[in-house]
Amino acid sequence: MKKLIYIALCMGLMLNFTACEDENTIGPLENDGIAPGPISNPTVENKHGAATITYELPDADDLMYVKASYITDRGIHREAKASYYTNKIDVTGFGSTNPYEVLLYVVDKGENVSEPVSVTVNPLKPPFLIVSETIEVIEDFGGIKVSFKNEGEDNIAIVVLANDSLGNFVPFNTNYTKLPGGDFSVRGLEPVETQFGIYIRDRWGNISDTTLLNLTPLYEILLDKSKIKGVALPNDAPLGYGGHIGGLFNDTYDRSGGDYHTGDAARMPQWFTFDLGEKAKLSRLTWWMRADGTRWIYNLHNPRFVEIWGSNDPAPDGSWESWELMAEHEQIKPSGLPVGQLTNDDIDAAEAGETVTFSPETPAYRFIRFKTLRNWSDGTYVNFVEMTLWGQPIE
Repeated sequence: MKKLIYIALCMGLMLNFTACEDENTIGPLENDGIAPGPISNPTVENKHGAATITYELPDADDLMYVKASYITDRGIHREAKASYYTNKIDVTGFGSTNPYEVLLYVVDKGENVSEPVSVTVNPLKPPFLIVSETIEVIEDFGGIKVSFKNEGEDNIAIVVLANDSLGNFVPFNTNYTKLPGGDFSVRGLEPVETQFGIYIRDRWGNISDTTLLNLTPLYEILLDKSKIKGVALPNDAPLGYGGHIGGLFNDTYDRSGGDYHTGDAARMPQWFTFDLGEKAKLSRLTWWMRADGTRWIYNLHNPRFVEIWGSNDPAPDGSWESWELMAEHEQIKPSGLPVGQLTNDDIDAAEAGETVTFSPETPAYRFIRFKTLRNWSDGTYVNFVEMTLWGQPIE
C-alpha cells in the first residue's frame, strides 16, 4: 500500500513539474529581448492599385518576417507580411494614384520589432477605375445591356442602380466578374424612361464615381407557349426515347412532363424546328438542362454549343438557304470544374436556366431552329427538358 502511495506522489510531482514547465514556455521559444535592425535600401515598383517594395534585410539569425503597415483611402489600416526567405513585399488595395506612406518593420522570432522605415509608394491607376472608363450602356429588352473591358482580369463588381418600388435609388443588379471583358443584361423593367447609375467596386471596397444616365428599356413580354408547335422538316434530328418538341413548352422542368430527346440515328450537328405561332422579335431564349437531381447538369446529352436560326418562310425540304443565323452560344459552367464535379454556383445557374440573348437589331421571325453543335459528353444525343422565350410579337 505504501509503495502505491509513493508511486502516486511521484507521478503527481512529475505532472506538476511538467505543467509548470509548459506554463513557463508559452510564447516565443527564442527571445533575446533585442530588436532586430531595420530594412535598408528600399526600392519601389509601382503597379495598378498596388506596389512591390524590395529591400535588404539586416544581418541576423533570428529573423521571422517583414511587416508593412499603411492606411488606405477609406481610412482602413492594412498590413502585409513577407517571410525572411524573400526580400520583397506587396502592398495592395489602393484606391487612387495618390502617394501613400508605408512603414516597414522587421520582426524576429521573439516578436521583437525593429524601428520603422518609411517608404512612399505612388500606385498606378487602380484596376476598378480602368474598368470604369470602359463601361458602355445601351437600351435592351426589359432593361439595359452593360459592356465592359477588364484586361487585367481583376476581381470586380459592376453595380447598377435604379429606383425601387418606394422610389429609392438603390443597387438593382450586381455583376461579379474577373473576365477580361464581356457584357450582361439587367432586365425586369418597364419600357419607360428610367434613370440608371453604374459604379465599379473592387474586393477592397474601393468604388468609382457613379455614372448617371437616362434610358428607356425596350418592350418585351413572355411569349405564349400554348401557341408554339413543333415542325417536322425532312433533315431535322430523329427523335427517340419518348422525346418530343412539345415537351419543351409545357412549364415542367423535369422529365415528368415530357422532354426533348433525339434517337439512336441522330448525329452531330443536329437541330429541331418549331413555330412560335406568331411573328416575334426575340429578345432572349432560356433552356433548362435535364438534371435528374443534379446528376446530369453540365453533363451527358445536354446541349453545350448551340446556334439559333430564324425564318419566316422555311423551305419544305429543310434546306438552310431560307434561314438566318440569330445567335451563337456556348454554355459555360460557372465553376469551370470537370464534368461530374459541381459547386453551389453550378447548381444555382442550372436552376436559373441557360439564356441566349439576341441583339435588338435581330429581325422578327416566326419559325426558329435550335441547332446543337456539341453536347456535354461529346455524344450523339441531345436531351433537355424546357424552353422559354421573350420578345416583341409583331402584329
